[in-house]
Amino acid sequence: MKKFNITVNGTAYDVEVEEVRGGASAAPRAAAPAPRAAAPAPAAAP
Repeated sequence: MKKFNITVNGTAYDVEVEEVRGGASAAPRAAAPAPRAAAPAPAAAP
């Protein structure tokens, strides 16, 4: 296990990363669904 200090947009994070060796790999994860567009605002009455 390796430890790293990562800074993202000024926020520091302590992370641990496990190095996996060998031919086995984890099954790919399904991608997150795309965010839906917001409904358009109703038109103003004249």
